[in-house]
Amino acid sequence: MEIDFWLERWNNNQTGFHQTQVNPYLSYFYGNKGPAAEQREKLKVFVPLSGKSKDMLWLSQNGYKVFAVECSDRAVKGFFEENALNYKYAEKDKHALYQSSDLASIIEIFQGDFFEMQQMDLDDITDIFDRASLVALPVEMRQQYANKMAELQKPGVRTLLVTLTFDPAEMNGPPFSVTEEEVHALYSENFSIQKLLFKDVIEDEAGLKNRGLTALVETVYKLVRK
Repeated sequence: MEIDFWLERWNNNQTGFHQTQVNPYLSYFYGNKGPAAEQREKLKVFVPLSGKSKDMLWLSQNGYKVFAVECSDRAVKGFFEENALNYKYAEKDKHALYQSSDLASIIEIFQGDFFEMQQMDLDDITDIFDRASLVALPVEMRQQYANKMAELQKPGVRTLLVTLTFDPAEMNGPPFSVTEEEVHALYSENFSIQKLLFKDVIEDEAGLKNRGLTALVETVYKLVRK
C-alpha cells in the first residue's frame, strides 16, 4: 500500500478512516493518567501517518509538543485550516514542513514519506502515539514499518500503540487486523511490550460493522525502545 493509494483517498475525499473525535485511549493515558501538567512541556509526541487527526490538536492543547508525518498536503493544510491554526511552510530536503505559528500550540507536520525520515528528524521525540499507522499497513509492509520505527527511536522512547483484531475473511483493509502474536513478532526484538487493555468495540463501530465485521477487538500496548 504505497503513498499513491493514500494520496488518491485524500484527493477524492475517501476519508472514512478520519476520526472526528479525540481517541479515548490518548486522552486517558496522556490526560488524567498521564504526566502532570507542568511536566508536559518537556515531552514531544510523534504521530505517524497522522492525516488531519484531532489527536494532534488535543495533545497541543494539553501541553505537549507535537511532531507528525503525513504524505498528503491536502490533509496537512486541512488540519491547520479546519482548526483555525495559523501556520508557516518551509521546504526541507525535498519535503515540506508545516509549523504552527501560534505560540500557544507547538505542532510540526513533516509532509512526505514516513520511510524517508531520518533519526535526526525524531531526535527530541519522547513519546509516540500510533492509533492509525500500523493498522493502515498490509501484512507485507508491517515488518518494514516496525524496523523503521526502531531505527528512528532512541532508547527509552515510549509508544502508545492501538491495534484492531478481527477475522480478515470478513473485511478487506484498511484498517487491517493485527494480532497480539504479530505485535510481539514485530516489536519484541527492539522494544519491551506491555499490554495495557483490550476491549470489544464492534457495537461502537457501525461503519466497520456495515463492512461485514461480526467481531472487533481493540487492544492498547505500551512499547518502550530498548
